[in-house]
Amino acid sequence: MKNCFLIVNCNDFKSTKHLVDNVENYSCIDSILIVDNGSSDNERKLLSSIKYDKVEIIYNDENFGYSYGINMGSKYLIEKYGKCNLIISNSDIVILSKEDIVVLLKELNKSEVGIVGPQIMELGGISRGIKCVSPLIDLFNTTPIINNLVPDNVVYYKDNHYNCDYSDVDIISSSFFLISSETMKRINFMDELVFLYYEDYILSKKIKNLNLSVRVVNSVKVKHLYSVTVDKIIKNVDKFKLFKNSQYYYHTTYNDANRFERYILKLSRVIGIFIRNKK
Repeated sequence: MKNCFLIVNCNDFKSTKHLVDNVENYSCIDSILIVDNGSSDNERKLLSSIKYDKVEIIYNDENFGYSYGINMGSKYLIEKYGKCNLIISNSDIVILSKEDIVVLLKELNKSEVGIVGPQIMELGGISRGIKCVSPLIDLFNTTPIINNLVPDNVVYYKDNHYNCDYSDVDIISSSFFLISSETMKRINFMDELVFLYYEDYILSKKIKNLNLSVRVVNSVKVKHLYSVTVDKIIKNVDKFKLFKNSQYYYHTTYNDANRFERYILKLSRVIGIFIRNKK
């Protein structure tokens, strides 16, 4: 079975080139596909300079979102190779060793596993997985100042949860993960109705609905330079709107938000936009 490395890029040639240079000689990777999400003409020209036998590049004329880019690449690879393992990555990820990919692939091949991710070093900390919480708890936890009232153990697992080879969690990061082509097809691919944010929540929810594990391999770490691309192309207020739109969509579509919770989620969006427009 082919192991295919899929990178979603948008106006971030430097990071994408670094990642490709990082992994192209890994014997455990058979193919590298770059999906360009509506980059500028100059960025596309730079991408075309990446010349490795393993590497292919396909282009979207517009940026329809991270999930759309993943789906486009996944469907292309499945059509080309049939059954395959998909290693899906943001452009701004740094892989530390070939052995890390091998360990993740080995875990993915276990029958009970639907999706696998590493521990991710980002923003001065480590992202390892979070719990699925109610819409209001998620709202409180993502609202400045109010989030100080939410105990860490409500949203995050205790450190001792990760004192083993692997840990099953509710949600892992979608910035870097592994999934088989068969599982990707069973969940009907990524949900393209979110442009950005909450892809990981939706993806993990879909996996767990198949009674498969969402798994973090604790011995493997990657670096995430976090939102390098997003900060380049989206203004702060627009990022907030995208975040709130995705938050509302996730909780109303996948997390059973009731009428009151829907109202509060909408209200928080209106207030947040008003405050940001006043700055």
